[in-house]
This record gives sequence, structure tokens and C-alpha cells, in this order.
Amino acid sequence: MSLNKSQKEAVQTIEGPLLIIAGPGSGKTKTLVERMVYMIKEKNIKPEEILISTFTERAARELSTRVINRLKDENFHIEGMYIGTLHSICLKIIDENIELCRLKKGYRVLDNVDQKFFIFSKLKYFKNIDGFKMFFEKKEYLTNWKIGEILIKWFNKFSEEGLELTDDSFLSKAYRDYEKMLEEENVIDFSSIQKEAFRVLKNNEVALKAFTDKIKYIMIDEYQDTNTIQEKLIFLIAGETQNICVVGDDDQGIYRFRGATIRNILQFEERVGKECKVIKLEVNYRSEKDIVRFCKDWIHSLYWDKFRHSKELVVPEEKDEDKTRVVRLSVEDSESKWQERVANFLIFLKNSKKIDDYNQVAFLFRSVRNKRIISLAHYLEYRGIGVYSPRSNLFFSRDEIIMVVGVFLYILSRPESKIYNNEYKLDILDYYKKCLNVVEKKIKSDELFKDEINQLKEQYKLERNNGALLELYYKIIGLSLFKERFENKAEGVLGNRELYNFGIFSKIVQKADQISGVLKIKNDNILKVGDYFFTMHLKFLKQNGVDEYEDIKEYAPKGAVSFLTIHQSKGLEFPIVIVGSLESVPEGDREEDEELEKRYIPYNDFEPDYRIKDFDFWRLYYTAFSRAKNLLVLTAIESNKGKRVVPSLPFKRVYESTPDILSGDLKFGDLEIEVTNSIHLKESYSYTGDLLKYKECPYKYRLNKILDFQSIRTIDNFYGTLVHETLESLNKSILKKEVLDETLLYEEYLEIYETMKKRDNLLLSKEILEKGFLQVLNYYRSEFVKRKFRDVEKNIFALRKDYTIEGTVDLIVEEDEGLKIIDFKTGSDELSEEIMNKYIEQIKLYCYLLSVNTTEKVVGGEIYFIKNNKIIEVDYSLGDEDKVLKEFDTISERISKGEFSEKSSSKEKCLKCEFKNHCFGINMI
Repeated sequence: MSLNKSQKEAVQTIEGPLLIIAGPGSGKTKTLVERMVYMIKEKNIKPEEILISTFTERAARELSTRVINRLKDENFHIEGMYIGTLHSICLKIIDENIELCRLKKGYRVLDNVDQKFFIFSKLKYFKNIDGFKMFFEKKEYLTNWKIGEILIKWFNKFSEEGLELTDDSFLSKAYRDYEKMLEEENVIDFSSIQKEAFRVLKNNEVALKAFTDKIKYIMIDEYQDTNTIQEKLIFLIAGETQNICVVGDDDQGIYRFRGATIRNILQFEERVGKECKVIKLEVNYRSEKDIVRFCKDWIHSLYWDKFRHSKELVVPEEKDEDKTRVVRLSVEDSESKWQERVANFLIFLKNSKKIDDYNQVAFLFRSVRNKRIISLAHYLEYRGIGVYSPRSNLFFSRDEIIMVVGVFLYILSRPESKIYNNEYKLDILDYYKKCLNVVEKKIKSDELFKDEINQLKEQYKLERNNGALLELYYKIIGLSLFKERFENKAEGVLGNRELYNFGIFSKIVQKADQISGVLKIKNDNILKVGDYFFTMHLKFLKQNGVDEYEDIKEYAPKGAVSFLTIHQSKGLEFPIVIVGSLESVPEGDREEDEELEKRYIPYNDFEPDYRIKDFDFWRLYYTAFSRAKNLLVLTAIESNKGKRVVPSLPFKRVYESTPDILSGDLKFGDLEIEVTNSIHLKESYSYTGDLLKYKECPYKYRLNKILDFQSIRTIDNFYGTLVHETLESLNKSILKKEVLDETLLYEEYLEIYETMKKRDNLLLSKEILEKGFLQVLNYYRSEFVKRKFRDVEKNIFALRKDYTIEGTVDLIVEEDEGLKIIDFKTGSDELSEEIMNKYIEQIKLYCYLLSVNTTEKVVGGEIYFIKNNKIIEVDYSLGDEDKVLKEFDTISERISKGEFSEKSSSKEKCLKCEFKNHCFGINMI
């Protein structure tokens, strides 16, 4: 593959620290791919000795897919390579060393919404800490939610800096208590993941040595977006060799609000501790010459001093033409005229065949939740132009969500509910009235719906256990009004937006069940459940906004222009980019918190405080402008009225020197617009989670795996997982030759149960709990545990042409003739021939997967039935897996083609399915 001189130098510089400054469009990903291929193929470095971190999961999957494609004809396997975001890699470190962590097996990672609910539920404890009132005394009229958000901001900052606070200030005591709360609940927030991984390796020499003996080479992409704790972790695992290659562009450092510090990339050379090579990738292969020129003018219009790496971007020879490719499309003081002009421009592009699809155009704004931006989106849709804007805070205004919320209100609310109590000032009340009105109108016009919803409402008036909220949700979307929508044959993210939103709402309902702790809705708790759901859960989510679905592969859905935030567009590129929000000015909230921040983080003053907001502003819009490939358009509603000048002063010079789109400078005749690149990512499939699920019911597979509808946890699944996780813990202790007696084993079993109980919101009877432990105890007392254990819960992979097969082996034991796979089943061996054949097929597949992950001989496996301590031997010879591999090929192709209409023909299985009420295959109602 052809590389320019700088790219080739970066590829072949392997030993020691290396800093690659990669300007926009400079072939960074291509360089990283070729560097990995060179290391593996030419330098004989084992894939499992390499750690690669990317900023997003999309980037990680794209990188691994391209490396796999480059090595697919060679005898190399990259299954053991550490590749992913730093968060995912840190989670892997935590999982591999769980016994050294503050966490226990089965811990849960809190997303941003979970963290806010968690803090809110603990707020009374924080209010009792000395200093609370004084800390918040100058912050008047704060709601409890806002207090929680302020605490989260500081807690995340402390975690991202890797701080251990020991003083008696309110924030320090609150943070220490918060960490204890996380530990007690066996959860971890997003910002603490890296701190915990660092703590585990830093405080345990054996764990650190095991990791550094394995990882010899490190590559970190988007290094300008790393934070302090990430830098500490990277240097720690690099060891003395310092084989660290960091890649990034300080001009695109835009994540300070998440804790990133530009210092990491600007001071890397001096902080790495030994001589560091610097290579600059300065040829922009993405953008036209005029766009590159404009970006340079923008970034050079600010004085940077030492706070920027110097770089001189150029274009390749074939693009070295002086043609106008940066224009403005604006009007004066009229929102309606602006909307019309923007729409006419897009329609002209389509009708003149300059673009084949609207997805070749992306609008970038500072925020897409601005009323003017949402109004523009609605206007474009009115003109027949599709708009993809998943972060515009439109989730709760979608018709399907309004209807679902209305049905929940109709069924659960009572006259004595808080939402009907005039003394309870509920700012979401107007929205709820709208939702209820929509449902009541439908009841009047649709007799079938009226009968169905009233029948369902009567169920929840009776003295009976009706399941939790998630079970009610699946009954609701089984009503005739909704179930017809599930027969949608449209393709893509936009065409299936309703169904994706239904899937997102299932997560919202599941979290409400989890937080409220309600197992069954009964007549005596229905009021309490409804009040929590409406006055707390949905209220908070509506206030804070819920994003709609984003596909990491289909980042620009066909048939629609994209409305994205500038941060959202990071790492993407579009043929035509229209940048708005030109009324923006540099701003920040540092003044209020500046002294506090200096108190806790005195060393984090790399850039002068008074210049930070300017630096961040220029970097943000540089990132926006440099997304454009063929045409960059600046758009604004120009205004000189009042205090608000549009475009604002920072844009004035570059804006005024940019010609209007109809000035004649832009020659539409020679304007060539490329198609939007599609991202080809290899999907991963497993035997039980994909192959068997799809074979059982493609219709349900689509709902669970593609549209992400949440499953209702059952007692049977809960019980099986409890036994399985206890066996895993026991086997790891045996593998490590740890001393373990029956009393300790029982304590471990109960600890796992308590963790799962909090996580899954389920309970086991004392009888079933004792029965589960007896099975574990029988295994512990058996001769089986005296065998030579080699590995526990080993992840194994195999690469196919268009996808990857993955699996996890419960246990690997060593025999004289070779390795054996052990697969534990919590039931007995009294099974149908069909089920037994599936178990045997799975063992043979796993034998194959293990054989391509090791140089040792794999001789077969055993199915161990815990319930009655029976073992079924499974012999293996190379080729036994051919049948199931062909089946994987067929099913993966069907999944990629979107073939999901077929439904299960088993009435017995359908009766247990969450979607039985709207399955057209069998009448379940």
C-alpha cells in the first residue's frame, strides 16, 4: 500500500517513544493500520503484545476490521490484541484482576443517566456532610437535580485526575463517601473506570508485571483528548522500554469539558522520560485546497505561542488547484428566508444531480437542541428533505413516544396520584396532559383499541401480581395500535426510527424497575410505582433529554442530511459541510470554579486561564471546518441589531472574506461532490447469542439484537447465572491454587447472590438458594476439581471472511493428549436429542475456536451437568466444525441482508416470549 515519506517513517519507527502529529485528512488511520501490519508481519511482533487505544468504539472496530482485511491471506491471528477505547481496555484490566478490585464479579457500569439517578438517590447523605450548606450557599434556587449535577461534575473531575483526597473539606469528604457508596452498591461510573484500573496495577506488583510482560507496544490515538489519569496509566504500563506511539492533533483538542488536557500532547516529548521522535503528517488528502487554506487562515488568526505544535498542511498534487470551495449562505434578519434559502440550495444540489443523496450533506452546530436549529429541521422535512438528528432532544416529542407515555398514564395514574395534585407543582404536567389527550382521542375513534386498553387497565385494578413496569410495557406495545408498526419493512436507521425509539423506551422502563426496586405491580403499590415513574423518572429524563439511536456503521443514513454537534462529528468527514452557530463567542464557566480547581488540581494550569476559552473556541471550529471534503458552507442569519451581532467578532474576518454562494466565485459546473463513505465493520457473532437465537426466531432476534429491546429477566435465568458465576469464581481460585474451604465458598456464593439481586432486581426463595449452593458444593467435593486447570472464562475468536465468531470457554483443562474444553450446564442431562445435539455442536465449535487461538493440540471437550454431576464426553477432530461454520456463514449473510420476517413456529416458546402479544405468526391474545 502506497505511503508518503512521513507516513512510511511513522510505520517503520517501532522502538521507543514516538509522537505523530496528524493533521485532518492526513491518512492517520491508514498509517496506524500499516504500522500494525508492519509490526506483526515484518517485525514478528505477536498481536497479543500490542495495545491500541482509540477514542470511539467505531474507530476501534474500523481499525481492527482494516487490519484483519490486510492480514486475512496470511497466517496471522490478531484475536489476542488489546484494541478498543481506553475505557473498554480498562474494563478488561478490571475483569482480569477482579479479585484485586474494589468491585466484585457482576458489577454494573453507570452511564451518565444512571450516575445522576444514583447521586440523586443518595442526596440526603451528602446534605448531612459538614460544609454542605456553606458550599452551596452562593448557588441560590438550586433544585436537588442541579445539586446532584454539580456534585457529579466535581466527582468526575477528581476521578479523571486520579486524585486521592484526604483533607476535611466538604468536596473531599463527599467524594470519599461517594466512592464508598459505589463500592457498596458494586457499581462504577464512567469516569472512575480508568482510576480503578490504574489503582489495581499501581498497587499490585504481580498484576502489573503480568500485564507489562504481556504488553510490549502501545499506540494511543486522539492523544490530545486524553486526561491525566489516562496519561498516568499509559506511562505505567509502558514500563522502562517506553514503546509508546501517540497520535493526535492538538488543533482538534475539543474535550476539555470531559477532563481532557491538551498538556498531554503538547508536553509529551518532555514527559516521556527519554528521547522522543516527532513525525508530522501534513498532507491533507481529504479536503480541497481552498478548504485547507481556509482552515489554516482560521487557526493562524489566533496567537498560540507555545500552546500549539507548528504544522503546515498542504494538499497532494492532484488537488493543487485554486478553485473556490468555501462560500457563505446567509440572509439578513429573517429566519423564514434563511430556512427557505437553505432548503432551496439542498433541492438545487439534488435536482441538478450534484449530489445523489442528501446524506452527502452535514450541518454542524455547536448545539442541535437550539430552537432555531430544530425549527430548521422541521422546515426541511416539510420541504421533503429528510433530517437525521439523533441528539436534538426530540425523543419525547415523537408521536410514538407521546402515545406510549399516554397509555402508561391511562393505565397507572389514579385521581390521588401526584400528577393530579395541584399542590405538587409538576413542570412536566402540560406534556402529560398532551400525551393523555392523544390517547383519549384515539380511544374515541378506535373501538378495538378502546376495548384492548380498558381490558388492560382493568388487569391493573385487580388484586394480582402483574409483573414490573417492563412487563407492562410489552403488553402496551402488543396493543393493536402499536404492533402493526413492528411489521415495518423499511431499511436503515431513519426508516426504523420508531422501532429504535421503542427499543430505547424499553431501556428507560427497565431502569425505572431497577431503581425503584419494584418486582411486581399490585393494587397496594400501583400508586407509588406510578408516582415514581411519572414525577421522578420520566420527568428527569425529559428535562435532561434522551438521544435517539445512532448506528456506528450508518453514521449518515441515506435519504437525509445530518444535523450534528461539532463534537459528534469528530473523526467523521462529509462531502459537503454546512457550519452554523456563527453567533457563538468564546465562553467558559471557569471563573466561578477557578480557585476551587486550583486548590484541588494545582498542577493543571498549563495554559493561561484567560486564554483557555479562546483556545477551545478556535479548536472547536477548526474541527468543524476540517470535516469538509468538497465544499464548506458558512451559514447564518446576519444581524447587527441590539447586543447580538451575527456573525460574531471571532468569525468576522474569515466570514467577510468568504464569497456568497451565488457571487459567481463558486463555479457549479466544475464542482464535483464525492459520495459519503460507508464504514465497513466486521460484525461479531456467538453461537448461543446469535446463531441459536436467530434460528429460533429471526423476528425476535431483530427486536432484541438489532433494535435493542431489553429482555425480562426470569428466575430460571437468574438461578442459572448465580450457579455459573459461583463456579467461575471457584474455578479461578483452583487455578490460582488459593486455599478455599466450604465456609468461604458459601460466603462467596451469598456475596454473588447479593450482587446479582441488586443488579437484576430479582429474589430467590431460601429453598432454591440452598439448592443452588448444594450443586456448587457437590462439584467442589468431586474428583473433577483435582484435574489440571489451564484457563477459566477464556475468550476465543475466529475470523471469517465477513464477520468474526466469538465465544467464551467456561474452563480449559490439560490432559496427556492435549487440551479439553469444559462447558457447564446448570440443568441435568435428561434432555431431548435436539438440545443435546446443540450442546455437542457448541463444544465442537469451541474446540475449533480454541485451536486457532493456541499452538497446542485440542482433543475435545466435556459437557458437565451440574444438577446431577454427569459428564458427556465430546471427541473432536479438525473438520467437525464444518457444518456449523457453514450455518454461521448463511445466517450472518441473512442478518446482513435484514431477513427477519420469519417467526418461531413453537407455541410453547412463544408463550414465554416478551413479544407474544404482537406476534402475527401465532394468535396469543
